[in-house]
Amino acid sequence: MGSDAHFLRTVVSSSPAPATAVAIFSADAVLGQVVHGVADLSTGRPVAPDDWWDLASLTKVLVTLPEVRALGLPLDTRLEELFPPARGYAVGRATIRSLLTHTAGLPASVPFFRIVSGRSGSGLSGSSGLSGREAVVRAALSVPLGPPAEVYSDLGFLLLGCVVESLTGRSLSSLARTRSGLRFGAPPLSSVATEFCPWRGRMIVGEVHDENAAAMGGVAGQAGAFGTLALVTAAAQALLRSPAPVAAPGAGFALGWMVTPRPGLGSPQLPGFGHTGFVGNRLWLSPARDLGVVILGNRVHPHREGTAEPYARWCASLFEGLA
Repeated sequence: MGSDAHFLRTVVSSSPAPATAVAIFSADAVLGQVVHGVADLSTGRPVAPDDWWDLASLTKVLVTLPEVRALGLPLDTRLEELFPPARGYAVGRATIRSLLTHTAGLPASVPFFRIVSGRSGSGLSGSSGLSGREAVVRAALSVPLGPPAEVYSDLGFLLLGCVVESLTGRSLSSLARTRSGLRFGAPPLSSVATEFCPWRGRMIVGEVHDENAAAMGGVAGQAGAFGTLALVTAAAQALLRSPAPVAAPGAGFALGWMVTPRPGLGSPQLPGFGHTGFVGNRLWLSPARDLGVVILGNRVHPHREGTAEPYARWCASLFEGLA
């Protein structure tokens, strides 16, 4: 297996992202880790092992999904039975199972942060769309459903985060700190920069990159969590020790997880499940091999244009080396 120090140093040093952190681990041990690159090109600051990273959509599986599982909800329960504000909306009839497996008929995303309402903005620079948690959640509930189909959707996890907070009486931020030490909002120490955001008119450092999550105040079920490499690795090890998700034959998702390897995520030689994060994150768990991989990157820094394919190819080379 290529998880030795030389392999990791070599492959991580070739990452096309300005900063990259990788950990290879088993359920009980970290087998190797490397942090490399520049955390912020505008300052030239090198990335450090204890830097905080925007986890983007890894929030779904590292924060929201564990809390949904901890509630022990019957998977065929309708959203409206658990979250009263959903009553009267089409999505209220969607089940927890359909939201977790991205089969509720919701679109991939809706730019609520750009949807103009009749109310004043949140004070975010350049904001003219919806702002505040209540306004964004109400808009998400109002989104028309398409026919049931497998469409990866931020909106399902946005609403699942609302279910968790409603049933526990606690914020996702509080729950995340208790379970894993991951946190929402400004991290306590230095953070890795992501993208210059035209909507906010500034480089994003230490605040959530996802615009809808930002419009919600930075705490959302689909994005907003931050973590260090050590915290993310520990949270992933806990998941590696958990039962593997079950997917229907041919399905791409199983209760929150991507179960089919795709360009830059996993490998047919590493059977398992995982997830991506838009800014440059990957998490893949292979219980059969007792092996997990965390990749944290800022491939969108300072801009996202033209970065997706080269970064996916680089991630694929890492997974191929581990297979």
